[in-house]
Amino acid sequence: MEKEKHILQSWARNADNWIDVISREKIESRKLVTNRAIVETILKYHPRKVLDLGCGEGWLARALNQHGIETIGVDGTEGLIRSAREQGPGQYEVVSYEEIIAGRLLPGAPFEGIAINFSLFTEERTGTLLQALKRSLTPGGRIFIQTLHPYFQIDKGLSYTSKWFENSWDGLEGGFTDPHHWFCRTMGDWLNLFVNQGFQLVELLEPLNPKTQKPASALFVVQ
Repeated sequence: MEKEKHILQSWARNADNWIDVISREKIESRKLVTNRAIVETILKYHPRKVLDLGCGEGWLARALNQHGIETIGVDGTEGLIRSAREQGPGQYEVVSYEEIIAGRLLPGAPFEGIAINFSLFTEERTGTLLQALKRSLTPGGRIFIQTLHPYFQIDKGLSYTSKWFENSWDGLEGGFTDPHHWFCRTMGDWLNLFVNQGFQLVELLEPLNPKTQKPASALFVVQ
C-alpha cells in the first residue's frame, strides 16, 4: 500500500514535467506506435461512450472525441485534470483508483468501453480495480488495457518474472523527480489476472516499434 500511495504523490510532483513531455511529443514509442495502437483498437469495436481511466492530460479522450465517441476522462492527479480541461472541450474529473475501488460512481457510467492506457502500476490493487470497474460497464462492454510489453526484461538481460521496478521516469527528458515504483507482469500473469477476475480475453495485440521490430507494448481487450 505504501508503494501505491507514493505513485499518486510522484505524479502530483511531476505533472508539469509530464505535460511538457507529452506536448512536445518527446516519447518516441508513443509517437511511432502506441498512441495509434490504442486509438485504432478502440475504434475497431465501435463503442459510443468510453471512460479514459488515468487520462492524464487528456490526449486520448480528445482523440476519441474527434472520432465521435463520447469520452469522459478521469485521473487521480489534479494538475493533469486541470491541463486536460484547459486543452479542449470534454468532461474531465479528479477520481482516484482508491475511490473507484471503494464504490464511487463514475461520472457518465455505464460505458461501452474503458481505456486504461499505460496507467496500471500496482500489484494487488490492479485486480481489485478491474473487479470494481465491472459496475461501470454496459453488458458486453470491454476494457482496453495498453501496458509496457514485458519483453523488455529479456531485452535488458533480466529474469523474466513479474516484479516491481523503481524507475518510473527512466529515459524521460526534463526535471522529473521522486520516481515511483511500478509493477511489471509477465504475459502469463496478465492472462491469469484476467481469468481470476472473471474476464474473457477478446484480443491480444503486440504493436511493434518499426525501428527496432521489438514489441512496444502489450494491448489487451477483455470483457
